[in-house]
Parts: sequence; C-alpha cells; structure tokens
Amino acid sequence: MRYNAVMKKKIDAKRFFIDYKYYAKPRDLDRLTLIQMGERFCAAEAGYPEHEQICCEITYVYNGAAVNTIDGIPNKIPAGTFNFSYPSQRHSIFAEKGDMRYFFLGFVLDESHPLYREFKKLESTNEPIYASDAFHTHSAFLDAILNLETENRFSDFVLINCINQILCNFLRSYYQEPNYVLKYDGATEIILFNILGFLDENFLEFKNLNSLSDKLGYSASHLSHVFTAAMKKSPTAYVLNKKLEYAAQLLEENNVSPTEIAALIGYESIHSFSKAFKKRFGMSPVHYKNVKNN
Repeated sequence: MRYNAVMKKKIDAKRFFIDYKYYAKPRDLDRLTLIQMGERFCAAEAGYPEHEQICCEITYVYNGAAVNTIDGIPNKIPAGTFNFSYPSQRHSIFAEKGDMRYFFLGFVLDESHPLYREFKKLESTNEPIYASDAFHTHSAFLDAILNLETENRFSDFVLINCINQILCNFLRSYYQEPNYVLKYDGATEIILFNILGFLDENFLEFKNLNSLSDKLGYSASHLSHVFTAAMKKSPTAYVLNKKLEYAAQLLEENNVSPTEIAALIGYESIHSFSKAFKKRFGMSPVHYKNVKNN
C-alpha cells in the first residue's frame, strides 16, 4: 500500500534536492518504517542546517566532500562515506569547497527486523559513526528513490529490497567485511566475471586493476591481457564507455549541466568530454540533453 508523502523538489543555489517526508503518516515496509528519503545536490557551503534526529538516519556522500557535524563536533567526510545518526543526536551536513551530492534515509526498525539488534548496538556507542562504503551503495539509493517515484505493483517490493541492501552495505562497511570475489580455478570465464564486476562497480574511480590484482593473485597486466583478448577492448576502453553511458543517463534524468557531468566522470575540460560524447552518441551533450528532455 502506498502512502502520499509530503515531497519537495527544490533548486538549491544552482543544484536541487528531492525530499520524501513521511512524518505525518510513516510508511510501513515489512518490519521497517520509512520516515524520510531523498537526495541533495548542492553547491559549495550549501546543505542542511543542524537539527535533532527523530529516527535513525543513514546519510551517504556520493560525490564531492562534506562537513558533517554530530552534536556540534565537525567532521570532514569524502565521497563514498556513510554517516549513521540516531534519535536525540543533532547533526548537519554542508558541501565543503565544491559541489556535493548526498543521499539520506530516515527509518525505524521493528524489533522483529533481522538487523534491529545491530543498529541498537550502534546506538549504544553514543558517539559519531562513520564508514567508508565498500559496496558502491549509491546504486541502491538511486533504485530506491526511483521506486518512490513509481507506482506499480512491484515498486514497494523493490523498495524494501533496496533499503535493506543499504542497511546491510552500511553494516558490512562499518565492520569492514570484505567485498568478496567469486572463487575460481583459473578459468578465463571466472576471471572475466570478476574483472567485469570490478569495472562495473568502480568505473567512476577506475585508474588500474591493481586492487583487483591483489584479490585474485594475478598481475594487473595479466588481467588486462585476459580481458582485452576476450572482450576485444581494453579495460580502459570499457570504462570509458561506461562513463559516457552514465553521463547520458545523468543528462536525461537530472538537473546537472554538461560541465558538472564532465568533472564528475573525470574529464579535465568540457571540450574533451563533448568530443568523446559526440563520438559515442552522434551529438553533443547539450544537444542530447535537449532532445531527451523535450
């Protein structure tokens, strides 16, 4: 059953935020009560002022850097960082020096929820709680928000799974549990499976295969050779295509300029980004944005 949320969409400076609030009528989702969820993309020094928590909340900085306060104590947190806050704490979050995008999830767990005891244990620490994301949790936030926007017979089911994934990813990151790779016997298919999973999860930050090399026990050059021989393109070329596809998605879905997207996916200039984008899609980013939004 869907509830009518108090939903706000605003332009904040030159950015935006989406805020679903269920304060008046909390939304029940299988042993979890959703209080608030959304995302905010704000300019330097913009953000959300200090306020007292009425429920548990996970804040996740997706890109940029933030200054977060918990009970008046400031902390600088980089992209890919969770902050968990709980009732009676006071917190705020602001972009530090440049653009910053973050997601937030306010919730209450029923005592029968499998993760209830884990979160109660964290509350008992009575201290600021941060964790570096090891599982690329932004995709779960994006899927959850998409299903808050969608009304069909499957949206609540997907939403519940996304929120539980966010909770599990936060706990696994906090306890530094490893992000496992598939065990293998040296077969090329299994090595490719692991490389593809690594590239798909890390394409925005990808520089080389060294971190995967440590897990698999092969040199980065060998992994690159195996991938290129099988896929007929290098890992770098594969990642470039992923970045451009992601750029196209942002141009379609968000109020983000081509210049901002270029910086997000690692281009040093809008000119080089536009050239690569046009080669991939046959039109400039500006033209593509106009076509898809009109």
